[in-house]
Amino acid sequence: MSTVELHWPTRSHATRPLLRTGGVAGLLMLPVFATTVAVLTWAEWKFLHGLGWTVVHAHEVNYPSSLARGDLGLVQSLNFAVLGLLTFLFARGLRTQFVRRLPGVVASVAFGAASLGALLSVFTTDLPGEPASWHGRLHGIGFVLLMLGDLLAFVAAGLALRDAPGWGRLWLYSVANSPAAILVAVALFPFDQVSFYAAVVVMLAYYGVLGLRLRRLAGRTDG
Repeated sequence: MSTVELHWPTRSHATRPLLRTGGVAGLLMLPVFATTVAVLTWAEWKFLHGLGWTVVHAHEVNYPSSLARGDLGLVQSLNFAVLGLLTFLFARGLRTQFVRRLPGVVASVAFGAASLGALLSVFTTDLPGEPASWHGRLHGIGFVLLMLGDLLAFVAAGLALRDAPGWGRLWLYSVANSPAAILVAVALFPFDQVSFYAAVVVMLAYYGVLGLRLRRLAGRTDG
């Protein structure tokens, strides 16, 4: 009797450099992106408030994207580029651990979309009152790809990691991260901007949690 192969036989191609690099990329993502945004926000405080931005209340300013339009805008553009690169490196390492073909393919494509979205975010956004521009449209497309790509990738990656050696119940965390980010945003919706900040932190923290596991697996490979 013939059997259907349910597992994606790429795990044998896992290498120590991919695991280590992917792990480091995941661990760096949240602190690098968040610290850069925080420092630039402090440095560009007057500029942001001049646009109508506030920390908590509703406004029409695309934040943190509008930081790229300030005096230190190049730094925020580089921050988006680094985010895209780290996403790509993390995904390269993580995909070596996938043991289920279909969700693994979906996760790989979705992480690719998220990485591309971050790179497209390098194009500067439009400020309030400005007419729509080509670079603003590209930035908007990048934001959609980044957010939707991540939300889909987390769920698909979790399903692809189910029964993967060394991952235990982390596949459940991966699957649950997307609905958790959405629930956090909904729960904090009355606080307006805080809901967006919290959702982003939940999503970027995902990379750190799984990045730590990749680093540990790289250590086992060393042994």
